Amino acid sequence: MLSFRKNAVEYFYIVISLLSFAFSLYLAGRSVKHNGSFGAGSKKRRRCRQKSTFVMADQLFVEERRRAILDLLKRFGRVAVKDLSENLNVSAVTIRQDLRVLEEDGYLERTYGGAVLRTAATTPEVSFDIRRESNRPEKEAIGRAAAALVQEGYSIALDASTTAYAMTPHLKRLNDLTVVTYSLMVALAFLDAPQVNVIIPGGRLRRDSVSVVGSPSHLPEINLNIGFFSARGFSLDVGLSEANPEQSAIKRGLIAHSLVRVAILDSSKWGQLAPYTYAHIQDFSQVFTTARAPVDMVTAVRDLGVTVTLLPST
Repeated sequence: MLSFRKNAVEYFYIVISLLSFAFSLYLAGRSVKHNGSFGAGSKKRRRCRQKSTFVMADQLFVEERRRAILDLLKRFGRVAVKDLSENLNVSAVTIRQDLRVLEEDGYLERTYGGAVLRTAATTPEVSFDIRRESNRPEKEAIGRAAAALVQEGYSIALDASTTAYAMTPHLKRLNDLTVVTYSLMVALAFLDAPQVNVIIPGGRLRRDSVSVVGSPSHLPEINLNIGFFSARGFSLDVGLSEANPEQSAIKRGLIAHSLVRVAILDSSKWGQLAPYTYAHIQDFSQVFTTARAPVDMVTAVRDLGVTVTLLPST
């Protein structure tokens, strides 16, 4: 009887061992069947890495992507995260981050599932690079035409606008030119033009506009042949206005030193309003803009005796 029990226990352990071994083989078989081969997982990972490389090659750089978003906003007035994600070949998370940064720069307002374009009255100042890309063909046309007024030996004022910056390639060809500006970008544009004397008044650095602003008393005592000024917005009732009181003050100071004042306004500035008025349109003898400016406003400005030069719009 004792021998029978001993044998039964041994048989029991043998059966358990066989079942355990069979179950191990079953699991191994399922793993092989699922992956196709033991090396399939690594091959799949290599394919994924290659695919990721191709996707990354198609993706725009951050700055290009955000400019594309702004172009779509200007065209349609609103954008959707889903559409941007598909069209720009990035994740929705990346698009939301782009929209957040652009909102912090003051260029748009985020909404549920997307964003809408802000108006000049509610938009804080955005970075110089983004402003330079906005209506760039118009600004380049205006800058080229306005620069033609300047002669060798002149002293001129240039504000911190991107339209004034568009004048610099054409002004660099002149000899014995003096430029008074509070824009660091404008000043740097003349770095390779030693024949141009650049004067920057003292003050405080404004990073968004890459400019130095301060009291108009810091301006040099100089008679300027022509002063060139843009604006955040222009309306017939309010005049030329800016979003920042310091910029308005420095512009008023430069206007006081300018014998001739010229407004350089791309079409997006017409009919817009910002908090701080620095001049009225009657303070200027000439306005450079494009054919896209509102016809009724252009007529009204001309009726005030101000010359308006309409450049072809592109």
